[in-house]
Amino acid sequence: MNPVLVDVLRRDTVESRHRGAVVAINAEGKTVLSLGDTEALVFPRSSLKPLQAIPLLESGAVERFAMSDQELALCCASHSGEQIHLQVLNQWMQRVGLSASQLECGPSLPLDKHAAEELLRNGGNASRELHNCSGKHTGMLTLSAFLEQPLAGYSEYNHPTQQKWMAVLSELSGVNILDMPWDKDGCGLPAIAMPLSAFARSFTPFIHSADGNTKRGMAASRIARAMRAHPQLVAGTKRCCTATMAGVDNLMVKTGAEGVFIAVAVNAGIIIALKADDGANRAAEVMLGATLRQLGLLSAGQYSALAPWYSPPILNSQQAVVGSVVPSKVWSDLP
Repeated sequence: MNPVLVDVLRRDTVESRHRGAVVAINAEGKTVLSLGDTEALVFPRSSLKPLQAIPLLESGAVERFAMSDQELALCCASHSGEQIHLQVLNQWMQRVGLSASQLECGPSLPLDKHAAEELLRNGGNASRELHNCSGKHTGMLTLSAFLEQPLAGYSEYNHPTQQKWMAVLSELSGVNILDMPWDKDGCGLPAIAMPLSAFARSFTPFIHSADGNTKRGMAASRIARAMRAHPQLVAGTKRCCTATMAGVDNLMVKTGAEGVFIAVAVNAGIIIALKADDGANRAAEVMLGATLRQLGLLSAGQYSALAPWYSPPILNSQQAVVGSVVPSKVWSDLP
């Protein structure tokens, strides 16, 4: 059983606990931190998006369609559906000759509460471009167009566009992804299960010093640079990924559904992968903060500034603080 990594306190008494696993490796693949069963299968979900964008650059599609760093950041996003996201998406689709009707994600309201309320007040409805994965889907449509493959059905497991990123993932992780369990993700694309340790290993090209002059290294470097330069596009207002990248230099962070995170300290040469067993985002965010702090990748001031995610208060209906979500004693016991 994985260790308890996060405690939920009501005042000073533990009310609930979250278990999970964390692995951190360096550029040579050496494990520098390991908690829990890091060989167990996890579904990385949307935290794979930066890696799934690699074929766009390696194929030449980015140059062919003159994709900007903003569009690359959105390609890696689980965005909140705010106006900044829609503006970049619509300009990108228009330039490539695509339409929202071709997106094979389902219609959705914005993740951002205020954006959703404004949309409904103005008589708007759920739509495909508002889905938090619409940037990734547009990236895959862009790649399909470049490869001159059918656009309809681009989300299917056997479509060449899906097979491209699966081949990249197999090469980088050392795991034959085609042998791994899978099913449809929430947005309709294939979701692959793999060991947490292999998931971390697959992000090695995103480390600044790793193969920086190779085609893959240059592709990963541009993706990381785009995400760090445009953190608002990667998530949105009051989101952990956006706040962390905006507040900490040279750190690339991406969340995935069901309590997953990947984080790459680009210059320090550290990759972190983690999974909260129960899929709770509140637990995964606290685990991320604790790991970054443990590895010396956050100063005390940075950790404090990111407290709304790394040690969030629990509020009651009167907005009074009645508790908090904090790292468990496991972290303080580490050497």
